[in-house]
Amino acid sequence: MTINLTEFYAFLILLLRASFIVFFSPVVGSRTVPIPAKIALSVFLAVAAMPYRGQVEIPEGIGLLVLVVLRELIFGAAVGFVARLVFEGIQLGGQYVGYMMGMAIVNVMDPQAETAVPLISHFENIVATLVFLSIGGHLWFMSAFLDSLKVVPLGALSIGKSWTVFAAEVGARIFIIAIKINAPIFVVLFLIQLVMAVVARVVPQMNIFMVGFPVQIFVGLFILAFSLRGMIWLFGKEFTLMKGHMYDIIKLFVR
Repeated sequence: MTINLTEFYAFLILLLRASFIVFFSPVVGSRTVPIPAKIALSVFLAVAAMPYRGQVEIPEGIGLLVLVVLRELIFGAAVGFVARLVFEGIQLGGQYVGYMMGMAIVNVMDPQAETAVPLISHFENIVATLVFLSIGGHLWFMSAFLDSLKVVPLGALSIGKSWTVFAAEVGARIFIIAIKINAPIFVVLFLIQLVMAVVARVVPQMNIFMVGFPVQIFVGLFILAFSLRGMIWLFGKEFTLMKGHMYDIIKLFVR
């Protein structure tokens, strides 16, 4: 039995690109998804993409081969980084809301962020994940992988400064996303804290902490429930923008 080295090399590079995109992507690449499942998905994508691999040349020398692997690693990490920004912004906004509500010490383990996060942040991440899955966001990474072969063929990746500048510009949207999604809660809780500060100055005998914490938690949860419909709409909008950013950063790797 003879093995075509060119075909085998093309499969390995496809497997690397698929694996890096899968492992760095949100939801699909989170710790809750078993590693064998991620590997199986990567192998399936690599096999499915073999007819679309194009012309592939085996690099001469181990140095060039390592360079190809590093380029695929950076490519997959860049695509996953852009995709994770929405979830990072949601988590950041939820953390701010949790602190303002006085629930900073109520932390739970978030498998998506792979760290302990406030309860409000965990709740918003769960809602965002459900919205992401409902609109087929988990399929976008598969289509992005297949479409990347048309835009950037195997072995034709170019690592320049343009993608880093774009990633930095998109990364600044983390704070915009955090504020947009939780703006109503921010405003209401800020006004409550302002009122409590005035009351504490006017009536110093009142234990403002005993009164303020329950009020902040109750009002915060009420506004969160009231704004949930608009929050879900914003999640869908931000995920749609995220899909466009994924394809934009893929085009920046064209040689």
